[in-house]
Amino acid sequence: WDFVKEQKAKGLVKYFGFSYHAGPELLDRILTEHPEVDFIQLQINYADWENPSVASRANYEVARRHGKSITVMEPVKGGALAKPPKPIRKLFDDYNPGMSYASWAIRFVASLDGIITVLSGMSNIAQMQDNISYMKDFKPLNDDEQRIIQEAQRILGHYSTIPCTACRYCVPGCPKQIKIPDVFAAMNKQLGSGQVKEAREAYAQATEGGFLASTCVSCGQCEGVCTQNLKITDYLKQAAEMFED
Repeated sequence: WDFVKEQKAKGLVKYFGFSYHAGPELLDRILTEHPEVDFIQLQINYADWENPSVASRANYEVARRHGKSITVMEPVKGGALAKPPKPIRKLFDDYNPGMSYASWAIRFVASLDGIITVLSGMSNIAQMQDNISYMKDFKPLNDDEQRIIQEAQRILGHYSTIPCTACRYCVPGCPKQIKIPDVFAAMNKQLGSGQVKEAREAYAQATEGGFLASTCVSCGQCEGVCTQNLKITDYLKQAAEMFED
């Protein structure tokens, strides 16, 4: 902290900030004690907007109350909002079939006041071209689109999926080499949209080589690095019950 402040004083750093993964009370305290911070990186997306464990909205409001600019991470929630549950896809398609599902997620956060950057993970040129197409001459969500997002949030409230963002911080230290995010993605296929066959196929692929959820030794290493504070070992037990019959 002191180092970057020194670099800013020397003119080597123009703006500095930090990435934040906890709750609004601590954020308020940090910003009160360190008003020199220029920006904050927060996890914000329409799925986590009212999620108490992520506190997207609450953290956003604290940051804005302190007059801070915001860089957004996880706008598409690790890719989950690029293919939301079927009722939400229908909702979006009925309004504008030409808009990608990811664009709804990214435009939601980009429409908020004080957002200076939206980080978007892309895996091919088509995704990059899609992002550029609506961000180059950006138009915030209109009133109808805001109402559609609110309906999408209501629909998501009926799905009890695992809020994993697939950051993969948990994977390198796993003594059993379990591909935890891939296991959770398989579970979410069944939990979120009832795709039982597809979920089993995804689990088989995720555990290829014998790295089954049931091999977890509950060491807790994964939970210590999880940015979402997930009870990973409990979820892995559920995965074993779900898929290893």
